[in-house]
Amino acid sequence: MMKRFGGSKGFILGLFALTLMTAGGPRLAAADEFDRFIMPVSNPVYSGDARNTTIVRPIYIHQNLPEKVKTSAGKVDVDGTVNIFAIAASLALSERFSIVAVKDGYVDCEPDHTLNDHNGWADLAAGMQYSFIYDPEHSFILSGRLVYEAPTGSDQVFQGNGNGNINPSLLFLQGIGRMQFSGSLGFVIPLDHNEENTLFHDSWHLSYAVTDWFRPLVELNHFYVVDDGNRDAPSTGLDALGTSKEDDLVAGIATFNGCDLINLGGSNSDENRNLVTMAVGARFRVTKWMDVGAVYEFVLTDESNGLIEDRFQMDAVISVPF
Repeated sequence: MMKRFGGSKGFILGLFALTLMTAGGPRLAAADEFDRFIMPVSNPVYSGDARNTTIVRPIYIHQNLPEKVKTSAGKVDVDGTVNIFAIAASLALSERFSIVAVKDGYVDCEPDHTLNDHNGWADLAAGMQYSFIYDPEHSFILSGRLVYEAPTGSDQVFQGNGNGNINPSLLFLQGIGRMQFSGSLGFVIPLDHNEENTLFHDSWHLSYAVTDWFRPLVELNHFYVVDDGNRDAPSTGLDALGTSKEDDLVAGIATFNGCDLINLGGSNSDENRNLVTMAVGARFRVTKWMDVGAVYEFVLTDESNGLIEDRFQMDAVISVPF
């Protein structure tokens, strides 16, 4: 699994646990309300921040594709890498309300086998967020978010399907001393059920402020195919490679949904409904207005039932005080 990154998952998880156990460090400096908390790192499209903040967030993801993936035609060799460059943002209009932009960017996909190299733009997704509960005294926020994803992306990177989708979700944040527990859960509801899958997603974040500037974290992300789409492979099957659009072929023969960035909408997507990943890493508070995050994320379900084996993600959260 970690042949490209070296080491082992056990070593990384053990090092993370040791870091938490050594959480002495100096006391946290006084902060205004929720400023001492952080944004989750992994699953940047669907795992968000319950706080309403004004930020710009450049994101880089290096993802490894599985060696083989399961399809209706049997296991197919894939392997290779995907590089993703994106910028998310939000604009706080008050402590309870904000406008959010959660998906955009450029995708460079370079499989080693079966599929051709592709690159192109991701779909655009934006919406609004409102905090139903905003309780600084008890370090708790509960927010609702509604996002529309427009099918503006390139089919070369499995984007631009149907009429887009809407994503209603709930996000929460609970602070307990130096610890932060936060998460989100919601649905991806396509406006054309033939072209995209209906998904349920939930994400969970746990971090600890060892010092004012160092916050190790662990995150769990889950995607579940509630209802598959109706995209079928061309009648010529694998022989259609090179003569028909590969996104139609992949959607039609895949027995899974893919990953967080991709909604395949294939007629066989419900054969393997679950995708679960874990991310381990940290956020570093470089200044009062910028955090830098880095995580290593790996699949807990069968890696051949998706388009992600593992990935490394980095971001920066550049904040403008409200």
